[in-house]
Amino acid sequence: MENQILSELAEKTQGLFYFSESEAPLTIVNLGQVPKDQLNAKLVQLNSESPGTLTTIDQDAFFGKIVTTADPGDQVMVANAQKFTVLYTYLKDNFSAIQVTRIEAGVNIPILITAYLPDGTCILLATYAIET
Repeated sequence: MENQILSELAEKTQGLFYFSESEAPLTIVNLGQVPKDQLNAKLVQLNSESPGTLTTIDQDAFFGKIVTTADPGDQVMVANAQKFTVLYTYLKDNFSAIQVTRIEAGVNIPILITAYLPDGTCILLATYAIET
C-alpha cells in the first residue's frame, strides 16, 4: 500500500511548481519512522538550520493562498493552482498529521510539507520560495 501511495503522490507532484520570485519543483522524501514529537528536530537536521527559524503555517491557509493568488489570466498559474488543490485533497484523504513548515533563514526559504502514512512513515514534500 505504501508503494502505491508514494507512486500516486509522485504522479500528483510531477510538473508541479511552487511559485514565488522563482518557480521550484516539489521533491518527495521518505523520512521513515519519525516520531511526531521529533519531526521538527529532523527538519532542522535535514536543512542544517537552527530550530528558531522554523515557522509552522496553517495548512488550509497555505494551500488556499496558492489558489487565491493565482492570476486568473495566467493559464499556467491557474493549472498549477488546481494541481495543488488536487494534491492537498490527496494528502488529506491518505495521510494524517499534515504540517507545512517554512525555514526562515534568508532569501531561499525551504518549504517543507510533511504527512504521515497509516503505518507511521513520514513523507516530506520539499520545495522552496525565493523572497527578497
